[in-house]
Formats: sequence, C-alpha cells, structure tokens
Amino acid sequence: MTKRPPVNLSPLQKDYAVYLPAISSFYSTYIAKQRLEEFVPKDRIPKGFDRGIEGMNFLNPEQGYFYYDHALYSAGHAQLDLQKSLVQESMIHDRDHANTMILGDSGGYQIGKGILKFDWLDFEGAAANKVRSDIINWLELTADWSMTLDVPTWACSKLNSPRTGLKTPEECLEKTRYNNEYFLKNRLGKTKWLNVLQGSDWLSAQEWYEGVKEFNDTNKYGDQAFEGWAFGGVNMSKMDITLKRLMIMREEGMIRGKSWIHFLGTAQLDWACYLTSIQRQLRKHIDEEITISFDCASPFVATAHGLTYTNAVHTAKKFSVVMEKAPDNKALAGSDIPFPFESEIGRRLTMGDICWYAPGMLNKIGKEGKTSWDSFSYSLYMAHNVYCHIVAVQRANQLMDIERTKHQPDWRSWKKLNAKDSTSDQYSEFVPRNILYFDRFVEELFNTKTLDEAMAMLETPNAKAFLISLAGARNTSNGQNDNMFNGLFDVEEVTNPNEIDVNDPNDEKLAALENKSLTDDL
Repeated sequence: MTKRPPVNLSPLQKDYAVYLPAISSFYSTYIAKQRLEEFVPKDRIPKGFDRGIEGMNFLNPEQGYFYYDHALYSAGHAQLDLQKSLVQESMIHDRDHANTMILGDSGGYQIGKGILKFDWLDFEGAAANKVRSDIINWLELTADWSMTLDVPTWACSKLNSPRTGLKTPEECLEKTRYNNEYFLKNRLGKTKWLNVLQGSDWLSAQEWYEGVKEFNDTNKYGDQAFEGWAFGGVNMSKMDITLKRLMIMREEGMIRGKSWIHFLGTAQLDWACYLTSIQRQLRKHIDEEITISFDCASPFVATAHGLTYTNAVHTAKKFSVVMEKAPDNKALAGSDIPFPFESEIGRRLTMGDICWYAPGMLNKIGKEGKTSWDSFSYSLYMAHNVYCHIVAVQRANQLMDIERTKHQPDWRSWKKLNAKDSTSDQYSEFVPRNILYFDRFVEELFNTKTLDEAMAMLETPNAKAFLISLAGARNTSNGQNDNMFNGLFDVEEVTNPNEIDVNDPNDEKLAALENKSLTDDL
C-alpha cells in the first residue's frame, strides 16, 4: 500500500484568527479504543487508511492523514474520572502538548440543562462543589486554556427556572461570580482561564462585564487572576456590541496581558475574516501576543443529521460551506466507487467504506436497519467534514488577504442593498463587500485615541447600520427538532441544514450519538 504523506494545515494559519473544531467525544472514542483493542475490525478499516484509525487523529503530526494543532473539547461530554479520562480520551491527553492547543469548555450548558447532575438547591454545598472540583481538575489535566463555569441568563428562563431555581439575570450573574471565586481559589496552575462574558443585549452585557471583570484584575488577584476572555451571548454575535466591548476593555486595560480571547460558537466564514481583522488590530495596537479563536461543532453536528460537506463556496454572492444529504444506499455496499467529495479523508475512501451494510446484513444486535451506515460510517464523515471546515476557513482568510490588496473601500460608502442591486456594490468576485468594508472600518476604529472618539465613531448612523448588518446569523430550529436521535442508525430522512443550528455543540442528535453504545452495530 502506498502511503500518502500527511498534510499539515497548521502553517496555513498564518496570522488568522484560529478556528477550533469542537471535537465530539464520539469521534475521539474511536481513536482511543482502537489503541487498546481491535475496536474496529481489520476488514472494516478502509483499504486506503494506510495508518489505520490513528490517521483520523488530526492532532497527531506523524500519523494523522492531516494535521491541525488547535481544537476545543468539552467537560460536558467528557469522562470526569481522571484515570478513566486518560484512557478513554487519549486522543486529547496523548497529544504533543508543546505543539498543540486544546481549549477546554467547562460544561456549563450541560449543568444548566441537567445533563450533568448538579445540586441547584444547595448551590454552595458539598455536592455542588464536588462537581466544580471535578470540572476544574479535569480541565487542569486536559486543556491549555479553559473557560470558567458561567451560569448563562437562559438558566432563569421559564423552561429552565423550575430546574435551576433561578428567576432573574441578576441571580445568574451572582452564581457566576461564586463559580469564578471558587475557580480562582482552587485553580492548580496547569491551565489558563478565560472569564466568560454573557448578556442578551447591550445593557445586560455591560452589567455582566462590570460584574465579572475584577476576576481578570492582577492588581486584586495577582497570579491567580484569569488570563483571558471568552465572548458569549451578544458579545459574540452582534458586531456593534463586540466592538463596543473591545473599546471599553482597551480603555480599562483589560486586554493587554490577557493573551487569549475566544468567541463561542461561530461557524460563519465571514466572521472568521472579521475576527482576523480584529486580531490584527489588537496585535498592532495593544498586545502583539494576543490570539482570537472561535469554535464550532458543525462538522460533527452535520454528520449526526446525516449531512456531509460537499464543498465550500467563496464568492461575493455566497461565502459558506455547503452541506448536503450524505449518500446512504445499501446497493453501494462493497462498491469501489471513489468517495466523491474532496478531502484528505475522502480521497482514501470508497463508497463501500461508507455504505457498509448490504441488503439483508444484520448489525451486531441482530437487526437489519434501514440505513447502509454503521457507527463507524459516522466517524468517517466527521473526519471528512472537519478537514473541509478547516480548509474553508483558511481559504476564506486567504481570499480576504488577496482581495484587500486591491480593494480597500471606505466604510462610509456602505449602504444597505435590496435584492435587485445585491451584486452592484461588490468589489471582488471572491469576497463579499462587507468583509472588505469591515477590514478598513476596524483599522480606523483602533486608530482612535480615546474611548469617547471610538464610541462616537461606532454611534454614527452609517456605522451602526453597517455593523448591525454583520450580526452573526446562527441558524435556529423552527420548532421541528427531534426529541432525541431515536433509531440513530435507521435514518430515512435528514434534517434540512437550514432548520438546524449546525453550530450547536449541544445538538440533541449529536448528544444521542455520543451517548449511544458504540458497540451496538459493529
């Protein structure tokens, strides 16, 4: 078998904001279990996989079919027993720690939703503190950077209040402050911490910031102070608020020396470019060591919904990855037809590797399902999708850099366009006009000398209209979500990608996939 050399995507990052694939525990389990035993039988491993299952480990520069040195992993789906975690999550733990970076999510969503058991009635009691301690210890063992355990304002909503007992956003902030204090007192020094900012509008976001910013203050907490920030809520989805927040933090000295800012859940390619422009200005004007990152679970969520990345489109009209219903046909079992979608994983596959079950074949529990996929098929699609998303983000930034050498339009000339003239104001064939406008806008914004000057610029009518138009358009469900991924491997119809939030790492179908026994159908 001829070995194809691994492809190293990390050097292509250059000075771009860093995309972090939010790795599914379902995916990492395949790497770990195959190291311990023949979890995937030899006759099930694709013939093109010259490095076996380990080749799917993109954190491994020697054995991975492709290598990428950054990712996110969540405590919410992790094994919090540290000894078991070292074995079950060895893809994460056995990486080259000097040359890779893992950002750890604290699992606050899972606590808020009741997935991780937590004693809300005795919030400061021994049982609740045991959960906090387990999370801190897991993050200290696992991650280079970690997010603090915030209590987002949705925890006091009508849906969640009966479980949490919280009734107001102020209570959510109060509980977050307690968690921050607990983390400060009990941190071990093996991971650096990001103070999470929340808020549903400018006023609540400002109240939250004022309530938690002290925890990043080295004058008050010294070496125990948190080292960076995580932007959640409107701080990461509404650009006018994002920039106001950064200008206030610049004024108050809350960015210099805080070398990481993470944006929670951002899948859009245009936002990948916006964040690169912001990072460059932060490095130029405030701290050359600062890094902006953003995560999304789209490659994994898409797979859970039966979708695959077919390509990415980088044009002025459309600037996004493309997901379509993945081929699922028992007639393709044993087929040597090459996998049709390009990636370092895909070029090693045939359709027979994906569509494993032929008519009449029974799975391990003795049933014939409707789908040709087994659980390993899902992991193969995930690997393909991860590669595609990384490359799409990098290509978006590359094209921005190419086009900004030719086009540097003044943001003051921006205007809202209707459907008829939607292409009349485009400067580039490859990059939407807003990316080019924003690059100039943020450069001018960071050239302001005072907070008053910056805020005055942000409040001009044209600037406000422009920035509002950049709002992160995370897809949300229209109420047609499945309760769980019932009959997970008996999928007849996939969800329309426009009807799901493919950016949500807590998607119910993905959670069900992660919770399902991986031995059921192999």
